[in-house]
Amino acid sequence: MNDPADPESNPFDRVVGHWEQVIEDMAATATQYRDDGREAIELHPGDVTVLTGEPRTMAEQTGEYEPETRRLGFDVVVPGDEFRRVADALEDRTVERSEVFRATDDGMVFLLVALECGDDLAVLVPLYYDRTERADLSQVAADHGLYSHIRPLSDDEVVTVTHEDPEPFFPD
Repeated sequence: MNDPADPESNPFDRVVGHWEQVIEDMAATATQYRDDGREAIELHPGDVTVLTGEPRTMAEQTGEYEPETRRLGFDVVVPGDEFRRVADALEDRTVERSEVFRATDDGMVFLLVALECGDDLAVLVPLYYDRTERADLSQVAADHGLYSHIRPLSDDEVVTVTHEDPEPFFPD
């Protein structure tokens, strides 16, 4: 069992300083989009989890519950007001292009994904994952595609974005 106090099993110390830099970079990127006349929505996740289909919950393992569709990719939990803003903004728009900015340090991969909808909107989604999850996440992307599931804490709604080109999510 993982010991949360062990830095190897709890990446908090390896994430926090770099995460602050990602958030600062997001604010600067949002300013650039706004200077170009676009609306920019900045997301501030409280949690980012890589979903590879495993481990399955006990209810799934025993057959008591089988989800209609299993979420795979990134699970991104954002504040309720940010979720509502993204859900409303993407309701009648299509993500036409994604730009991925990335950095690696302390065994972690840090990403800032700019979801561009035409010339008028960019949604900025900061993500991270432990490099030990790379192979499983890459396999999920190869088998099923790569997705980000943006949701509020309540998990009663979700906005799912497909990343057409998963390559930029996997630095060497």
